[in-house]
Amino acid sequence: MDRNNKILAAVDLDAGTERILAYALWFAKLGVAGASEISMLHVMDYALTPPAYLMPYIEKERAASEEILKDWQQKLKGFGVNSELRIAIGRLVESFSSTIKEQDISMLVLGHKSHMIRPSSSERLIKSLGIPMLVIRGQKSEGVKTDSVNIKKILCAVDFSDGSKKAVEFASTLSEASSSDLIITTIVSSLKIEESFKRLRGMSEADRDNYKKHVLRESEEKICSVLQVCGGAENVVRMGVPYRTINEIALEKDADLVVIGARGLSYIKGLMLGSVAEAIVKSSPCPVMIVH
Repeated sequence: MDRNNKILAAVDLDAGTERILAYALWFAKLGVAGASEISMLHVMDYALTPPAYLMPYIEKERAASEEILKDWQQKLKGFGVNSELRIAIGRLVESFSSTIKEQDISMLVLGHKSHMIRPSSSERLIKSLGIPMLVIRGQKSEGVKTDSVNIKKILCAVDFSDGSKKAVEFASTLSEASSSDLIITTIVSSLKIEESFKRLRGMSEADRDNYKKHVLRESEEKICSVLQVCGGAENVVRMGVPYRTINEIALEKDADLVVIGARGLSYIKGLMLGSVAEAIVKSSPCPVMIVH
């Protein structure tokens, strides 16, 4: 991996800034995403192009924001990581995309409350970015201070698609580098199973139970045969509503990070691509890494 790449930390300069930079610092020092430096991006997001008479006020805001970023730049340097700063005036998703294209960015770190609250933005980011995206959210990330991140358990959710294979590869590499425990989970959609039962009319309760057991057993076998991770990781196979069940397992296993594929996890026909990933991002009890 190219260690000259950067981690893009999207900060609002609010109370969540330290959490975002704390996780960016942890990944930069670990080097798993192929980056050892941090690029801080603050987006002054305006719905429309500001009129000329507002520009003096905007410039004052820009200058004040730059001073705050410079302070963080010195703090990160004290922890042994170089950083640069950038302030963009424009729309959120477009600013992220242009910065990623212009710089050697290998990973994006951003907050849920500050950036992901708008459904259209989160969906577009999940679908459009070609790099790993770490969303800092959940109780697990609360109270985190700079250089205090400690990821001990990683939960990787899979559906055996190409996207989930990439997620497993990323999670396995991260687990090795950080000496953390790796848990692989796949969820058999209960809604999909019920749809099958509707088509198979007159099916007895005994046959329904046997079919559910068969599907779960088959999924367990596929973790070993398809993903090749049956030895070095704990495997958890459940039946339920995918995003809810993944979150329940994250709580049960006390996971510090959930890793999912951006283009997998489309369990139910008719749902938009990435919709399950987006649901997890909005409700996970811990930070979520979305891998492309």
